[in-house]
Amino acid sequence: MRLPSPQTRRILFGVFLVLTPLWGPALDLTGPDYTYESTEIVVEDNRLVIPDEDDRRDLFTGVAGFACFYDLGPSRYCTLEATTLNGRVEVDNPNVQYSSSGHLSTADNYLTYYDGRVFAYNSTWEDGHYVLWTERVSAAAALETVADPASSFPDAAVTAVREGTVTTDEELWPSEDGARVVELDGEFYLVYQSGVHESLNDNAQFEELLTWFAVVFGAAMLFGRDSNPN
Repeated sequence: MRLPSPQTRRILFGVFLVLTPLWGPALDLTGPDYTYESTEIVVEDNRLVIPDEDDRRDLFTGVAGFACFYDLGPSRYCTLEATTLNGRVEVDNPNVQYSSSGHLSTADNYLTYYDGRVFAYNSTWEDGHYVLWTERVSAAAALETVADPASSFPDAAVTAVREGTVTTDEELWPSEDGARVVELDGEFYLVYQSGVHESLNDNAQFEELLTWFAVVFGAAMLFGRDSNPN
Protein backbone atom coordinates (compact mmCIF):
# COMPACT_ATOMS: atom_id res chain seq x y z
CA MET A 1 0.00 0.00 0.00
CA ARG A 2 1.37 3.37 -1.01
CA LEU A 3 1.98 5.80 1.83
CA PRO A 4 0.63 9.37 1.67
CA SER A 5 3.07 11.92 0.34
CA PRO A 6 5.00 14.09 2.83
CA GLN A 7 2.84 17.08 1.88
CA THR A 8 -0.36 15.12 2.54
CA ARG A 9 0.97 13.92 5.90
CA ARG A 10 1.89 17.49 6.81
CA ILE A 11 -1.62 18.72 5.94
CA LEU A 12 -3.27 15.95 7.94
CA PHE A 13 -1.07 16.64 10.96
CA GLY A 14 -1.72 20.36 10.68
CA VAL A 15 -5.49 19.78 10.67
CA PHE A 16 -5.07 17.51 13.66
CA LEU A 17 -3.29 20.28 15.60
CA VAL A 18 -5.73 23.00 14.56
CA LEU A 19 -8.59 20.90 15.90
CA THR A 20 -6.91 20.55 19.31
CA PRO A 21 -9.64 22.64 21.08
CA LEU A 22 -12.14 19.95 20.04
CA TRP A 23 -10.32 16.75 21.06
CA GLY A 24 -7.79 18.06 23.58
CA PRO A 25 -10.12 18.46 26.63
CA ALA A 26 -11.31 14.85 26.26
CA LEU A 27 -7.77 13.59 26.94
CA ASP A 28 -7.59 15.50 30.24
CA LEU A 29 -3.82 15.78 29.87
CA THR A 30 -3.42 18.42 32.55
CA GLY A 31 -5.96 17.22 35.12
CA PRO A 32 -5.18 15.04 38.14
CA ASP A 33 -5.78 11.29 38.30
CA TYR A 34 -7.23 9.88 41.51
CA THR A 35 -6.44 6.38 42.76
CA TYR A 36 -8.92 4.60 45.01
CA GLU A 37 -8.44 1.33 46.84
CA SER A 38 -10.75 -0.92 48.80
CA THR A 39 -10.42 -3.17 51.81
CA GLU A 40 -12.83 -5.42 53.63
CA ILE A 41 -14.33 -4.40 56.97
CA VAL A 42 -15.86 -7.06 59.23
CA VAL A 43 -17.30 -7.45 62.72
CA GLU A 44 -15.54 -9.62 65.27
CA ASP A 45 -16.52 -9.86 68.91
CA ASN A 46 -18.86 -6.87 68.45
CA ARG A 47 -16.02 -4.71 67.16
CA LEU A 48 -15.26 -3.26 63.74
CA VAL A 49 -12.15 -4.89 62.31
CA ILE A 50 -10.10 -4.17 59.18
CA PRO A 51 -8.19 -7.44 58.64
CA ASP A 52 -5.54 -6.09 56.25
CA GLU A 53 -2.79 -4.39 58.25
CA ASP A 54 -1.39 -2.50 55.25
CA ASP A 55 -4.81 -1.04 54.47
CA ARG A 56 -5.22 0.06 58.08
CA ARG A 57 -2.11 2.20 57.73
CA ASP A 58 -3.53 3.87 54.62
CA LEU A 59 -6.78 4.98 56.27
CA PHE A 60 -5.39 8.25 57.59
CA THR A 61 -8.54 10.26 56.82
CA GLY A 62 -10.87 8.06 58.85
CA VAL A 63 -14.14 6.41 57.88
CA ALA A 64 -17.29 8.38 57.05
CA GLY A 65 -20.03 7.68 59.56
CA PHE A 66 -17.65 6.62 62.34
CA ALA A 67 -16.02 9.62 64.02
CA CYS A 68 -12.45 9.07 65.26
CA PHE A 69 -12.11 5.66 63.54
CA TYR A 70 -8.63 5.55 61.95
CA ASP A 71 -8.08 9.30 61.90
CA LEU A 72 -4.55 10.47 61.16
CA GLY A 73 -3.78 11.90 64.59
CA PRO A 74 -5.29 12.67 67.98
CA SER A 75 -7.71 15.55 67.39
CA ARG A 76 -9.18 17.76 70.07
CA TYR A 77 -12.67 16.54 69.17
CA CYS A 78 -11.81 12.86 69.58
CA THR A 79 -9.95 13.54 72.81
CA LEU A 80 -12.85 15.46 74.33
CA GLU A 81 -15.43 12.90 73.18
CA ALA A 82 -13.43 10.17 74.89
CA THR A 83 -14.54 11.62 78.23
CA THR A 84 -18.10 10.54 77.43
CA LEU A 85 -17.17 6.86 77.19
CA ASN A 86 -16.98 6.31 80.93
CA GLY A 87 -19.87 8.41 82.20
CA ARG A 88 -22.05 11.48 81.88
CA VAL A 89 -20.39 14.84 81.30
CA GLU A 90 -22.02 18.21 82.08
CA VAL A 91 -21.22 20.96 79.58
CA ASP A 92 -22.22 24.61 79.34
CA ASN A 93 -22.77 26.25 75.97
CA PRO A 94 -22.61 30.07 76.31
CA ASN A 95 -24.81 30.45 73.22
CA VAL A 96 -27.65 28.30 74.59
CA GLN A 97 -29.68 29.32 77.62
CA TYR A 98 -32.40 26.71 77.25
CA SER A 99 -33.11 23.60 75.21
CA SER A 100 -36.39 21.71 75.17
CA SER A 101 -34.84 18.49 73.85
CA GLY A 102 -31.16 18.64 74.66
CA HIS A 103 -30.38 17.19 71.24
CA LEU A 104 -26.98 18.00 69.78
CA SER A 105 -26.09 17.37 66.14
CA THR A 106 -23.03 15.32 65.18
CA ALA A 107 -21.09 15.11 61.94
CA ASP A 108 -21.05 11.30 62.01
CA ASN A 109 -23.53 8.65 63.06
CA TYR A 110 -21.30 6.95 65.61
CA LEU A 111 -18.20 7.39 67.74
CA THR A 112 -15.56 4.71 67.20
CA TYR A 113 -11.94 4.36 68.24
CA TYR A 114 -9.10 2.09 67.08
CA ASP A 115 -10.26 -0.81 69.23
CA GLY A 116 -13.39 -1.08 67.06
CA ARG A 117 -16.03 -0.52 69.74
CA VAL A 118 -18.97 1.51 68.44
CA PHE A 119 -20.85 4.08 70.51
CA ALA A 120 -24.02 6.06 69.90
CA TYR A 121 -24.23 9.71 70.93
CA ASN A 122 -26.67 10.80 73.63
CA SER A 123 -27.43 14.20 75.12
CA THR A 124 -30.09 15.88 77.21
CA TRP A 125 -30.74 19.17 79.01
CA GLU A 126 -30.73 19.13 82.80
CA ASP A 127 -30.67 22.04 85.26
CA GLY A 128 -29.36 24.55 82.73
CA HIS A 129 -26.65 22.28 81.34
CA TYR A 130 -26.15 19.89 78.51
CA VAL A 131 -25.47 16.39 79.72
CA LEU A 132 -23.50 14.25 77.26
CA TRP A 133 -22.83 10.55 77.26
CA THR A 134 -22.30 7.66 74.88
CA GLU A 135 -23.74 4.18 74.82
CA ARG A 136 -22.12 1.16 73.24
CA VAL A 137 -24.18 -0.35 70.43
CA SER A 138 -24.04 -3.31 68.08
CA ALA A 139 -21.13 -2.94 65.67
CA ALA A 140 -22.93 -5.06 63.07
CA ALA A 141 -26.07 -2.92 63.21
CA ALA A 142 -24.03 0.29 63.02
CA LEU A 143 -22.11 -1.01 60.00
CA GLU A 144 -25.36 -1.79 58.20
CA THR A 145 -26.71 1.67 59.04
CA VAL A 146 -23.66 3.54 57.75
CA ALA A 147 -23.10 1.41 54.62
CA ASP A 148 -24.65 2.30 51.28
CA PRO A 149 -25.36 -0.25 48.55
CA ALA A 150 -22.86 -0.46 45.73
CA SER A 151 -25.55 0.61 43.27
CA SER A 152 -25.61 4.08 44.85
CA PHE A 153 -21.91 4.72 44.13
CA PRO A 154 -20.14 5.73 40.91
CA ASP A 155 -18.99 2.85 38.73
CA ALA A 156 -15.36 3.59 39.62
CA ALA A 157 -16.05 2.91 43.31
CA VAL A 158 -17.64 -0.44 42.47
CA THR A 159 -14.63 -1.29 40.31
CA ALA A 160 -12.36 -0.51 43.28
CA VAL A 161 -14.39 -2.96 45.38
CA ARG A 162 -14.29 -5.74 42.77
CA GLU A 163 -10.68 -5.31 41.66
CA GLY A 164 -9.06 -3.77 44.73
CA THR A 165 -8.01 -0.53 43.04
CA VAL A 166 -9.07 1.91 40.32
CA THR A 167 -7.73 5.13 38.81
CA THR A 168 -10.11 7.80 37.56
CA ASP A 169 -9.85 11.40 36.36
CA GLU A 170 -12.74 12.45 38.62
CA GLU A 171 -12.70 12.71 42.39
CA LEU A 172 -15.47 10.45 43.68
CA TRP A 173 -15.88 12.48 46.90
CA PRO A 174 -13.71 14.91 48.90
CA SER A 175 -10.75 13.03 50.40
CA GLU A 176 -11.27 14.72 53.76
CA ASP A 177 -14.63 12.93 54.04
CA GLY A 178 -12.74 9.70 54.65
CA ALA A 179 -13.38 6.21 53.38
CA ARG A 180 -16.92 5.29 52.39
CA VAL A 181 -18.58 2.04 53.46
CA VAL A 182 -19.88 0.05 50.49
CA GLU A 183 -22.14 -2.99 50.75
CA LEU A 184 -21.85 -5.54 47.94
CA ASP A 185 -23.40 -9.01 47.96
CA GLY A 186 -23.79 -8.95 51.73
CA GLU A 187 -20.16 -8.01 52.37
CA PHE A 188 -18.83 -4.64 53.51
CA TYR A 189 -15.88 -2.74 52.06
CA LEU A 190 -14.13 0.57 52.64
CA VAL A 191 -13.28 2.57 49.52
CA TYR A 192 -10.71 5.30 50.09
CA GLN A 193 -8.51 7.65 48.09
CA SER A 194 -4.92 6.40 48.22
CA GLY A 195 -3.21 8.87 45.90
CA VAL A 196 -3.43 11.77 43.46
CA HIS A 197 -1.23 11.99 40.38
CA GLU A 198 -0.82 15.24 38.46
CA SER A 199 -0.37 14.35 34.78
CA LEU A 200 1.22 17.65 33.75
CA ASN A 201 -0.02 20.77 35.43
CA ASP A 202 -3.48 21.16 36.91
CA ASN A 203 -3.74 24.72 35.70
CA ALA A 204 -6.37 26.03 33.28
CA GLN A 205 -4.03 28.73 31.93
CA PHE A 206 -1.33 26.16 31.22
CA GLU A 207 -3.84 24.01 29.33
CA GLU A 208 -4.99 27.02 27.30
CA LEU A 209 -1.37 27.83 26.46
CA LEU A 210 -0.75 24.31 25.17
CA THR A 211 -3.91 24.48 23.08
CA TRP A 212 -2.97 27.89 21.63
CA PHE A 213 0.52 26.65 20.75
CA ALA A 214 -0.90 23.54 19.00
CA VAL A 215 -3.33 25.62 16.95
CA VAL A 216 -0.67 28.16 15.90
CA PHE A 217 1.82 25.45 15.00
CA GLY A 218 -0.86 23.54 13.05
CA ALA A 219 -1.88 26.67 11.16
CA ALA A 220 1.75 27.33 10.31
CA MET A 221 2.04 23.83 8.88
CA LEU A 222 -1.11 24.30 6.79
CA PHE A 223 -0.47 27.76 5.43
CA GLY A 224 3.30 28.02 5.62
CA ARG A 225 5.41 27.96 2.48
CA ASP A 226 6.42 24.51 1.33
CA SER A 227 10.21 24.21 1.54
CA ASN A 228 10.21 21.54 -1.17
CA PRO A 229 9.61 23.16 -4.60
CA ASN A 230 8.73 19.75 -6.04
